[in-house]
Amino acid sequence: MANLSKKPNRLVHEKSPYLLQHAHNPVDWFPWGPEAFEKAVKEDKVILLSIGYSTCHWCHVMERESFEDESTAEVLNRDFVCIKLDREERPDIDKIYMDALHAMGTQGGWPLNMFLTPEKEPILGGTYFPPENKYGKRSFKEVLKLVNQAWTHQKGELLQAAKDLTIYLKENETRTNSGQVPEKQILTQNFNRYIQVYDKDYFGFKTNSVNKFPPSMALSFLLDYYMVEKDNRALEMAFNTMYAMKSGGIYDQVGGGICRYATDHEWLVPHFEKMLYDNSLFVESLAKLYRITNETFFLETIQEIISYIERDMRLNVGGIASAEDADSEGEEGKFYVWKESEIKSLVSDEEILNFWNVTEEGNFEHNQNILNVYFKGKNPFLDGIQFKNDFKERIQKTKEILLERRNTRIRPLRDDKILTSWNCLWIRALLASYEVTGETKYLNQAKEIYQFLLSYLVKEDGSVLRRFRDGETKYFGTLPDYSELIWVCLRLFQLDGGIHYFNQGIQIWEYLEKHFLSDVGPYFESYEGNEDLIIRTIEGYDGVEPSGNSTILHCFYYLNSLGFLNGKLETRANSIFAYFLPELTQNSLSYPSMASAFLKFQTPSKEVLVVYRNQSEETIKNLRLKLSQIKDPALVWCVLSEEECRSLENKLGLLQGRDAGNGIRYYVCQNFHCELPKDNWEETLQLITL
Repeated sequence: MANLSKKPNRLVHEKSPYLLQHAHNPVDWFPWGPEAFEKAVKEDKVILLSIGYSTCHWCHVMERESFEDESTAEVLNRDFVCIKLDREERPDIDKIYMDALHAMGTQGGWPLNMFLTPEKEPILGGTYFPPENKYGKRSFKEVLKLVNQAWTHQKGELLQAAKDLTIYLKENETRTNSGQVPEKQILTQNFNRYIQVYDKDYFGFKTNSVNKFPPSMALSFLLDYYMVEKDNRALEMAFNTMYAMKSGGIYDQVGGGICRYATDHEWLVPHFEKMLYDNSLFVESLAKLYRITNETFFLETIQEIISYIERDMRLNVGGIASAEDADSEGEEGKFYVWKESEIKSLVSDEEILNFWNVTEEGNFEHNQNILNVYFKGKNPFLDGIQFKNDFKERIQKTKEILLERRNTRIRPLRDDKILTSWNCLWIRALLASYEVTGETKYLNQAKEIYQFLLSYLVKEDGSVLRRFRDGETKYFGTLPDYSELIWVCLRLFQLDGGIHYFNQGIQIWEYLEKHFLSDVGPYFESYEGNEDLIIRTIEGYDGVEPSGNSTILHCFYYLNSLGFLNGKLETRANSIFAYFLPELTQNSLSYPSMASAFLKFQTPSKEVLVVYRNQSEETIKNLRLKLSQIKDPALVWCVLSEEECRSLENKLGLLQGRDAGNGIRYYVCQNFHCELPKDNWEETLQLITL
């Protein structure tokens, strides 16, 4: 962390909380930009590009051990040009050099430390380097010495190897597209893969030998699969996993919200940082599960997480902060864990202490307790979730007591930069919660964030910026920023009504189409005018958030179902699916959002249009909520006034020639034909649910 008593370096002028953490290191850091590259060329030095993010535990460790060390800084300042980069501000740069690290045969992660030529081409890289030889790794100083010696004595070989690797990376990003669309059977194959890796004891999926990450997009796919195929195994996996995530130590039992990942398979000991994207995707999948099951346990979890985000992450300017750190006072998890003596001084209810597994020995370092609910041996999907009302009330009162005490502790750092795509994910979560609860406050919260993004991060020409912090907007938006914002516009158009949402989404898509589209089907991650990148990458992998190409496929499905561009978007979607055929066939568990989009396109189409005239706001709101409750992921519906319908009918084929009849009229189309219009909801519902 920044030692403010020391002389600042260039990073003191940056806005990123991560860069500011390094602003008082003795290392002569540069931000990514031409000044650093000009210096590297002029002085013929290797660039050390060090990439991390503000809530990264091992980034903090390496800073403390190496970047705050005067002798290490002396070597870095003498022999290298050093650049610090916040991966959350510049995911496009991070992606290039993480791909380079993988191509070198090294496992990825952060901090990412990559040595580059002055022309930004990758030479050598790694993640965390210790100060001395340990963990089977060379010390950081030894690595610096070896790289500098190689640059001095074998520069030609290094330059050629870096050039060859860069060419390989470029070719890998622009592979040919056979045009072969995946077969529908890949959906069943994907489902069967989840069955194979499902943890029947602790739930979730054993896709990692040690850790478990929140698999929210996978759970969403399984719920979509269940709604289409009616296979209870899909619902059971999703149900039990979300129950386990909420019950385990990975979930903040006092304040709400889910942590980045569990360091075990039992969901017990988390890496304590909290990310906006994790909580957004979890709430969205919880809402889908609640719509299917009507289980109040999941509704209460939704409400808790929304309360947490509103209380601790919403910023006065209107957006949502990115993350909260794992560490406080130099210790990971200190803010969240409890000594038995402290908790007993506040809580005398033995049933609650046993419920949360509070013991003198504890389950974490220094006899501390991570509150959790034990569930091994249970199958909540089959057995049901049962809490007596009086016990739930006692739990709630206890949470309030503990939260009040915890708020007197020193809080972890909050990374208060506002990122476009992550805020859009939270809007999606709020809108999904509004659909299943009818709580207007969730819709209003979503609209407030949307309005902030529109005011500060969207330009008049439809271009999108990546980050806002401390009054500054900066960086070209990446593909996820565009695609998530388009999806949010379409969702608000659907749930709130208003042509302005639709028009805004289309304007952003048209800009995306002009400046991001590749020649091989998908979209590039970066804007074509972004000249500081050595490669423009293409991504479909649904990592910590949905890939931009996955989300745009969901947008295409909605627009295509409404008749936008007369079916051309299905062709465009098939081109993207065809490009990612190898991944969807061989590695589909890493593409859950794309698989969900493919499921929609492979399911018999069903569209519902409602046109009204002179109806109350309450009537239309209730109608939209009724349509939201229908359990069919492939259903596309739209509720418009007669005036709105006429103004959009030239853009949306489904709207052409439609009217409100005697005041409200329902149009149902399925499998490429339309039924006769209906004048009442009951008959319409029968048609929809046939």
